[in-house]
Amino acid sequence: MAANGGDASNFARFYRVPGMNHCAGGPTTDQFDMLAPLVNWVEKGEAADSVVASARGAGNAGGVNADVPSGWSPTRTRPLCAYPKVARYKGTGDIEKAESFSCQ
Repeated sequence: MAANGGDASNFARFYRVPGMNHCAGGPTTDQFDMLAPLVNWVEKGEAADSVVASARGAGNAGGVNADVPSGWSPTRTRPLCAYPKVARYKGTGDIEKAESFSCQ
């Protein structure tokens, strides 16, 4: 960032996965596709400010994440926000759905 006026967002993005262990697992929404957003950025110039992630609950094609709390919906989604932004609940809407959150 120092070599680019403090802003590297035109060529680098970092998306935190809150609750995720080092590579997988943890009480988190840890299933997401980063390839499609990367292709859109490289080929179309459309950088993603967020990527939707889902919890790997019962019936998930990616397998079950045993660390997901039993009280979570197996279809829970959350936005993964480009750093330094984080997902915040908007105050209304279903807490199990990514669209009820915004990156701030």
